[in-house]
Amino acid sequence: MINKGVYSGVKFQQNPAAVGAEANLENFVANEGIGTDLALQFARSVFCARLPVTERMLDEVIAFLNDKNREYAEGDADYNWSVWADNCAHTLRNALAAANIWSPLSVRTVKFLQLFNLAVPANEFVNLAELGTDGNISDYGQIQDEGPQRDALHEFGWLPTRHGALLKTLPVHEPNDLYDTTFRLFTLQSPFRMGKTEHAIELLSDDRFVDLRANLRYFREKYDAILASRDERSDALASVRGTPYRRVERLHYAYIKKQRAEVEFMQNRLSILDSSPAGPKAQ
Repeated sequence: MINKGVYSGVKFQQNPAAVGAEANLENFVANEGIGTDLALQFARSVFCARLPVTERMLDEVIAFLNDKNREYAEGDADYNWSVWADNCAHTLRNALAAANIWSPLSVRTVKFLQLFNLAVPANEFVNLAELGTDGNISDYGQIQDEGPQRDALHEFGWLPTRHGALLKTLPVHEPNDLYDTTFRLFTLQSPFRMGKTEHAIELLSDDRFVDLRANLRYFREKYDAILASRDERSDALASVRGTPYRRVERLHYAYIKKQRAEVEFMQNRLSILDSSPAGPKAQ
C-alpha cells in the first residue's frame, strides 16, 4: 500500500511522550494499519450490509467524502479522531445520510448532546441491516411522514428496504498469533430496547436476507401483495377527493411496479444462468 501511494502526503509528528517505535509510515502501517486499513479479516470478523443504490445517490456519497477530505487536505480543518464525538462510524453514517438513506448524526456537539449522537460500528451494521431488510415499503403515508424515506423516494425514486439488500459475514483469519479471534458483536443498547445483537444474528440466519434467490422471491411476493392491495382498495372518486398523500401515492405505486418488474428481470437472468452448463451460481 505504501508503494501504491495510498499514504501520499501523510506526515507524522513525533510525540515526545510516546514510548516505543519511531513514528514513521512503515511502523504505522504495521502497528495500526493491519486490521483497520488493510487485512481486515486478520484482526476481526467482518459484517457486511449490501444495499443497492442509484448512481445519483452514489454521486452524493462521493461528494460528501470528497468535501471532507478536501477540508483536511487544504488545511481548513484538522481531524481529531474521537471515539465519542467523531469516529469512522460517524463518517460512514453521514456519508449515507448525504444520499437520504437515513438521518445524519451530529459530530463534536456539546458533551451532553453528543450522547444522543454516538456512532458504534456494530450498531450501524445492525441499523443498516434492519433498514435494508424489514423496513416499511407498503404504507406510503408513513413514508411521506418519514424525512429520509420521503426525500429518497421523491428525489431518487428509491426506498432502502428492497430486493438485493443482502447481509454477509467474513470470518476472521484463523489460526492467528497476533489477535484474539473470539467472536464478538458489541452493540450499544438501551435498557429499554435490548436484543439488538440477537436481531442481527436472526437476520444473518434468514435465507431471505443472505441468499439472492430467496431474497428475490421474498420481495417479489411483497411487491405483488402491495400492488394487489392497492388495486383492491381503488376508489373511483379518488381523483376528486382531497388528500395530502395524492402525489406520494402515485409515486409509490409507480415505484413498486418498477421494482416488481426489476425483480422479475433479475429472476429471469438467474434462470438463464442456471440453465447454462458453464453458468455461475449466484449466492
